[in-house]
Amino acid sequence: MDNLDKVINTAKQFVWRTQKDSCYWLYPPYLGSFFISQYYLVLSFLDRLDQSKLDVKKLSQVLFNAQRDDGGWYQVPDPNNPTSHLDATIFNYWFLKASKICDLNSDVLKKARQFIIKQGGLQSASHMTKIWLCIFGQYEWSELAYIPLFVFRDDYLYKYSFVQNWVAQWVYPHILPIAYLRHFNYQKFLGDNFSLSELNGPNSTPIKDYTKETKNYDLSIKNLIEKIHLMRRPKGTYGAYSVSTLFCLIAFQDYQKLDDKITKNLFKESIDFIDELYLESDSSSYLGVLDDGRWWDTLLIILGLLECDENPDKLTKSVEHFLKNAVQQNGGIPYGLDFEYAPDTDDTGVMALILAKFFQKKFPNEIKKANDWLISMQNSDGGYGAFAKGNYDYYLIRVFAGKFQNSAEIFDASSVDVTAHILEGWAESGYTLKDKHVQMAIQYIKNQQTSFGAWEGRWGVNYIYAVGSVVSSVARIKGINLNEEKWLLKSIDWLISCQNQDGGFGESTQSYVNSEWIGRGQSTASQTAWAILALLEAERHNYSTKGSLEKAVDYLLKIFSWNDERWFDISSVGTGHRRLLYMQYPVYSIAWPLIALGRYRNLIRDKKSTN
Repeated sequence: MDNLDKVINTAKQFVWRTQKDSCYWLYPPYLGSFFISQYYLVLSFLDRLDQSKLDVKKLSQVLFNAQRDDGGWYQVPDPNNPTSHLDATIFNYWFLKASKICDLNSDVLKKARQFIIKQGGLQSASHMTKIWLCIFGQYEWSELAYIPLFVFRDDYLYKYSFVQNWVAQWVYPHILPIAYLRHFNYQKFLGDNFSLSELNGPNSTPIKDYTKETKNYDLSIKNLIEKIHLMRRPKGTYGAYSVSTLFCLIAFQDYQKLDDKITKNLFKESIDFIDELYLESDSSSYLGVLDDGRWWDTLLIILGLLECDENPDKLTKSVEHFLKNAVQQNGGIPYGLDFEYAPDTDDTGVMALILAKFFQKKFPNEIKKANDWLISMQNSDGGYGAFAKGNYDYYLIRVFAGKFQNSAEIFDASSVDVTAHILEGWAESGYTLKDKHVQMAIQYIKNQQTSFGAWEGRWGVNYIYAVGSVVSSVARIKGINLNEEKWLLKSIDWLISCQNQDGGFGESTQSYVNSEWIGRGQSTASQTAWAILALLEAERHNYSTKGSLEKAVDYLLKIFSWNDERWFDISSVGTGHRRLLYMQYPVYSIAWPLIALGRYRNLIRDKKSTN
């Protein structure tokens, strides 16, 4: 117990020392340095390299250090995955060549080129990468999806355009500027340094420079540009994402009717904010931070501190800060800056949990408002998407945008982990099995359970994340007796069977594509903490975990870095797009162990007091 207390107190000291402006926390998540390579290419394309703080030498050194033995680069690290990432390698190769950091005969580019060609060359790249290749004149637009502009018209049946209602929140900001560029088959060739003809693309040089064409800006184009303008956020992004913003800037630079004065300020604000994300994100600099997620980070850290017995009074200022600056009129809270237009059900569920569990008397109206909004967002299947209601699937979207599915998930359907987080907040808010929305949510989770007892994780890797979320929420609903719920006990037994010999839990990103990796992988701090959350509920209900809980806790204590006063994950544990893109969340290896160890310590105390 002494060592447990010491680890918790040391980690809390780190957390308080890294607080921003005495109000919030931000540990920027990242998706890979190849997005910085992409940024260099786009800045060159826009002829605005001088407006950015991008340090070409620093980026090249990051890439030199990260190149793998097979010649490629990871998207984000996964020590369980022996194969590098094709798209990441294409962009990093492209940057090193275009910037003249390396020549074609250098060992770095030779090895990377061999890897790319072995993987099938440019033809095997994702749809999104091929769009960038088309823009630079390295691929034929005719092979890519064409999105007719009529789908962006406003329909009197809906407040927003047809597409905005039927694709995921993260798709819409990207698809608008892409539709513009695809409509004109927009291409510009920047010279031999930017050519990738050696990578066996089907069309390595442009047939025609489309930037010199006289374009017909009919009503549909004007409507599309207006919609893109409407997406602009206070910090200068379009839709809150860096990549969608870069696509928009290219469209604006091409649209010849845009006022030069507007363009000048518009570009500067956008580039400044992307610079902040990409180049000035503390330890995540040059690693590919695509958006600002401060409210999610803040919520998880606050929950971790409170579960570790931090005085709620010390956190009142932080809570009041996000209630004032982040909570929207409907009661929901967004993921981070520039997401205010799209409150997130997952974040709102965790906020409701925090307020109901630790600040119930202080913020009753905020709790009710958050839960009222969440109830209104419940899908007909009982589950929850991240941003939208009823965003399951739509045939016409698959017809027009189906090719994007090898680059991103295009719908925001219900997910078990989001639904579970909301359920946990409801449990603390006093909702019970008598409430219909609780019944629906639990039934949805039951319906999604696999034959072996677990669930696929949508926003975390993977089945371990989902089991930790489900058990720690459903078991807290009043009226649930864990020992009578065989389906929950089955998930706990499966989880115990996955424990590594070192006592920890880990799961590779490969678990999304290869069933042999389900529940398997090198142990990580976050995934071990998720497992502990489920094991704790089992022990709390007197269901034996056969020593699994204690082994997992010992693992977390053993891997704690005393020099850094925190835990580190050895691989990506966040899921951007299943089977496609993954995220490294630095906050996860800080907050989730605190949440898990804090709850474990309280369980031990409760058992001692009972005895």
